[in-house]
Amino acid sequence: MCHGWPDTLPGSAGTVFAVKKMLPGLAVAALVLAACGGSPSASDETFSGTVNPEFADFCLTAQQLNAESAATHGNDPTAMSDPTSMEEAWTTIIASSQKLFDEAPLEVKSDVKAMLGGMQAMDALYAQYKYNLAEMKSVPEVAESLNKIANDKDIAEASQRFRTFMARNCGL
Repeated sequence: MCHGWPDTLPGSAGTVFAVKKMLPGLAVAALVLAACGGSPSASDETFSGTVNPEFADFCLTAQQLNAESAATHGNDPTAMSDPTSMEEAWTTIIASSQKLFDEAPLEVKSDVKAMLGGMQAMDALYAQYKYNLAEMKSVPEVAESLNKIANDKDIAEASQRFRTFMARNCGL
């Protein structure tokens, strides 16, 4: 799954992975990224293990977003066939991501903006199909579009800088 979308895309598991790929460095996302070689580890020279008090509120907001995205449709098998659950999940993810952007320190504001933009693009695609994964799965261009968003070079670079910031300042 680390090198592209799973064959079942556009399913919810791939969607959660894509969101986590864009917002790495958070608690649960770190587990996914560790398997992909993208998360800081204890041997990473930037990993502090402690929270910088200057960024404590932002770190908490990031952890809350991670918890919300981990608790959404990716862990709810019914959402794969329930457009209403899918829409609710994405509404939560986008609102929390916007809050993260609103609270982002200047050092990572543009990076969070880039990641938020990717999630908004994904959400727009899901909204176009009324969050109906069964319908989306029958349209090959959907998977291509989602893959393009998830593998966007600018988002990937922003994500890497965000991971570094989180490791240095949020102990993740």
